[in-house]
Amino acid sequence: MNERLALAAIAALTLLSLWLAPWSALNRETGARSAVLLLPNRIVDFTDRTTPVQVPGQGAVLVLSVIALAGVAAASALRERPRRVLWLVAGALLVGTSVWGLGRFAEAVDLQRLLSVRDDVASAIERPRPTFDLEVLQALVDAPEELTIEEMVARAREGGLIIRRLPYTGAALGPAAFLCLVTGAFALLFGARLVKPLNRPLDRALAGVAVPAVSILLALAAAAVVILALQPTPRASGFEIEGWLMALTGRLDTLWFAYYTLFADSLGTVRGFADSLSFATPLIFTGLAVGLGFRAGLFNIGAPGQMVLGAIFAMLAGLYLPGPTWLVLPLSVAAAALGGGLWGALPGWLKARFGANEVINTILLNFVAASLLLFLLSSNPTFAAPALRVIQLLAVVVGVMVVALLVPKLRGVMKLRPRLVFALVGVALLVGATIVSQPRPGDSPYVLNLPFRMPGSEPKSFELQHTARLPRLPAVFGIDLRETPGTNVVPVDVALPAALLLGLVALVAANRWKRPERYAARVGSAALVTLLAYAGLTALGWREAPLAIPPSNLNPSFLIAMAAAVFVHYFLFRTRFGYELRASGLSPRAAEYGGANLRQNIVMAMAISGALAGLTASHYVLGGALEDYALRQSIPTNDGFDGIAVALLGGNSPVGIVLAAFLFGVLKNGGSLLNITFSNLTRDVVSMILALVVLFIAAKGFLPERFTNPLRRAKALGDLPAEAVRDEPRHDAREGPEEGRG
Repeated sequence: MNERLALAAIAALTLLSLWLAPWSALNRETGARSAVLLLPNRIVDFTDRTTPVQVPGQGAVLVLSVIALAGVAAASALRERPRRVLWLVAGALLVGTSVWGLGRFAEAVDLQRLLSVRDDVASAIERPRPTFDLEVLQALVDAPEELTIEEMVARAREGGLIIRRLPYTGAALGPAAFLCLVTGAFALLFGARLVKPLNRPLDRALAGVAVPAVSILLALAAAAVVILALQPTPRASGFEIEGWLMALTGRLDTLWFAYYTLFADSLGTVRGFADSLSFATPLIFTGLAVGLGFRAGLFNIGAPGQMVLGAIFAMLAGLYLPGPTWLVLPLSVAAAALGGGLWGALPGWLKARFGANEVINTILLNFVAASLLLFLLSSNPTFAAPALRVIQLLAVVVGVMVVALLVPKLRGVMKLRPRLVFALVGVALLVGATIVSQPRPGDSPYVLNLPFRMPGSEPKSFELQHTARLPRLPAVFGIDLRETPGTNVVPVDVALPAALLLGLVALVAANRWKRPERYAARVGSAALVTLLAYAGLTALGWREAPLAIPPSNLNPSFLIAMAAAVFVHYFLFRTRFGYELRASGLSPRAAEYGGANLRQNIVMAMAISGALAGLTASHYVLGGALEDYALRQSIPTNDGFDGIAVALLGGNSPVGIVLAAFLFGVLKNGGSLLNITFSNLTRDVVSMILALVVLFIAAKGFLPERFTNPLRRAKALGDLPAEAVRDEPRHDAREGPEEGRG
């Protein structure tokens, strides 16, 4: 489907929504009951107690929107230049009309809210109570000046009248207005092709996001069926739905508000956005871990176990490393990476040395890591005497093997017949374990008291030293929630980070100067942009901009995750080792023929992948995201499996993984509100949506090969000559630089 057919279809759907779907919601009560407005001024009150609001200009909004949508659809039949011009005009008209109409709607609702509160005050004066100050209330009724709803409520409180429930809460746009804005935005986007230099970047962007975007839309469409099947239309008791139009409007409003609940809080409030970033942080680490493995042709499904080992190492470092914060904290983060890296390198070494399948090994090591965590945090780890002797025997055998590997002659003998040596050692170990595990007189159980475990029945460790803690978001700004709970507004210097960001953008844009002698000019121009931006933003008062800081578990581990994404991108695409890893993943034989060390690359890729997964401990343990700064048995290792979906959705690229992790974070945060709003919808709906996204990603969004096959896509974009893909076999479409062999 090309852009002309896509825009025509969207315009037709939007035109239909103007007739059937709510334009906006007047009032949204508890339980998602609502009074909705359909153009022009058709009100359906599912609350059965909302006073209608007449919004001026809605007839003009309907007429202009229909004209604009007809223009968008009709433009699809025109030639290139007239089509794009008409798209620009119709898109601007549609967006402008929708924004103007929503503005008039907001003004009408605000006015009605003020009138309703004024009527409540007048009713209170007619039926006074001893606690009322009638002079203050009468002055409020007679006040000629325009007051905001907050000012009116505050003055009523001064007069002794407490208004507990404000009228017309939750007034917001509906699905029809949203579709108008989306259609107008797409018309402007495709109309911008009128400027020819924008065509190539736009084609690249559309080709890159086609599969994930279509997969997400298909997942939401499939989930809509389940949502509508599970959740009836919320309405007041005794309210009867009459006619098919009212029934359809209620179903559309229910579906719209379910998705609105999933996304609005996470994207529209400071606290929701911070919580979404908090959910996304560990997914960035695990997504990068899985994605790097995919790039190297490996399927690292052991991120849950690597998370556990990283958490254990971080806990031990945070409890026992001495020194100041600037030393202990980086070493604790490094310990988390070390633990995960060692647990990832083990299956990598087994694959490189013996050809063992990394999928099986990593899955089994997940169970080993979970058992190890259970053992370390269990209340009374007790060993039977025979079991203790078996452990001692195992330690002796491992020690002998390590010593043998350090002796050159013995190491040479072991290299000649490694499988035979391991078989003999295994048989000897089994025989010895059978002998030493026999009961003996006087055997008694041995209780192991681990020094780092917190006493009591709760399975967790002692809290970390203060020098090993990453502060949560309020503490970063010097806020103590014990003294000032809730959201705090503090002055923040926004000018400096904004100026640095603009300077970085300028430096990247100046990279078109490739010659070495222009290096000083690039740096100088970026520094000048930074200084000018800082001066301008300071003049605008951004050095002390008021910023609302909500209570959140978000901590600087998010910055570590972003730094890890930058590292992975640089490592994969800017270093020789990264090139070898990608080449090994695409074609191992060709890479080996070119001089790549496949065994070394396998171990290195799995070690780095495990280290990235282990860094999740910087969020959960060092960052205190699990209630306190301690290692808990409840560490959510499912993030390791979610990282597979994040990597697939992000196309195994660091930028895509960060965006996919943020989408997952938004859905996870919104899912926590979904069950509060709708009684029949739980977080399982979010899990279903995420699973459907992965399913449709695996199906490539059912898109043609020019979107899913990297070679054919490169040809369509003009990056490759036609001869490069003329004789390409069909089955090669499954392999390419975007997907690797994962």
